[in-house]
Amino acid sequence: MTLKRSTKLALAVAAALGFASSANASLTLIAPENFSGTGLGAVNTILTIQSPANTSTEFGIVEWNGSVDVITGATALTGASQTQTRLLSDLGITSASTLRVVFNASEPGGDAITLNGLTLTIYNANGTSFFTAPLDQTYNFANTQTGTGNSGFVFGLNGAETTQLQNLLNPLNGNFSSLRAGLVAVASNATGGNETFFVANSTVAPPAIPEPESYAMMLAGLGLLGFIAGRRRRSHT
Repeated sequence: MTLKRSTKLALAVAAALGFASSANASLTLIAPENFSGTGLGAVNTILTIQSPANTSTEFGIVEWNGSVDVITGATALTGASQTQTRLLSDLGITSASTLRVVFNASEPGGDAITLNGLTLTIYNANGTSFFTAPLDQTYNFANTQTGTGNSGFVFGLNGAETTQLQNLLNPLNGNFSSLRAGLVAVASNATGGNETFFVANSTVAPPAIPEPESYAMMLAGLGLLGFIAGRRRRSHT
């Protein structure tokens, strides 16, 4: 009965996240990245979720109420360094443009997983919301890397939300010690885990992700170059 209630709650959270995303999309996938050997505890993990053997849905929430962390979700792990809010100053965040949320999926055998929802909330010291950024869409990852800390899917703010957050941060003059980051996440099609999420600072500009049409043009261009090179080789023989 508890698991059934938990699954229903997870689906309700996913639905709420989906509604928020459609109204105010802001977190978007930048790129997968290899973090080989990082491991749990070596990064500033904010949320860890893991599905029990008899369910494939994972969800967890960690919030700051002004005094302590509030952790919700039957699949949210609460051991040392597993789930907790973090101060932006401790995370090394220097600006809105360099803020990243990293999803480290650790499925047995590199199995697939679906990230149904992910919301970053930055809290004031008193527990009120300073800024909220939900996911822009559901993401289906066909493959993952085995082992915690081996790889991560990196998310960042879109242009409009980057500007909005930066405008909120500017009056603080770089002193972010009163702000804390919390997360809400829902994943499905999970076959084990654990899945971890952390917030980090990236000083490297995210690469532009080509549209499908751009990939087609690139492939056509490479094919044309290969054809020309082949003709040149034949003309010299």
